[in-house]
Amino acid sequence: MDEFKSCRVICTDEFLEWYDDLPDKDSDAVTQAVTLLELGGIALGTPHSSSVSGSKFPFRELRPKQGHSPLRVIYVFDPQRDALLLIGGDKSGDKRFYPKIIARSEAIYEQYLDERQGESHE
Repeated sequence: MDEFKSCRVICTDEFLEWYDDLPDKDSDAVTQAVTLLELGGIALGTPHSSSVSGSKFPFRELRPKQGHSPLRVIYVFDPQRDALLLIGGDKSGDKRFYPKIIARSEAIYEQYLDERQGESHE
């Protein structure tokens, strides 16, 4: 019998800001993808999630399905194995989408780790 692989999902302010600006159709698709992540945890794979190359961290991306959606949500499993939604974006017609979003995601994640490190010393 397979072990239930659910996980806790945490959202950064940057993700929430992006999400709040989405049209309803797109936010519904992102919500469905996040629900799949909550249920599947680290076992969630293609076509809903895949690894992101080019980062010093093991980033993954959620691929909300709304037709051939160009929306992507960059996330990572933090040291507590929670899924941390870092930021989202629309890769339509942007050939530099991944280098830009990876750099932004790394900065967000490093800040998150620094804040958690500071909390553990208090």
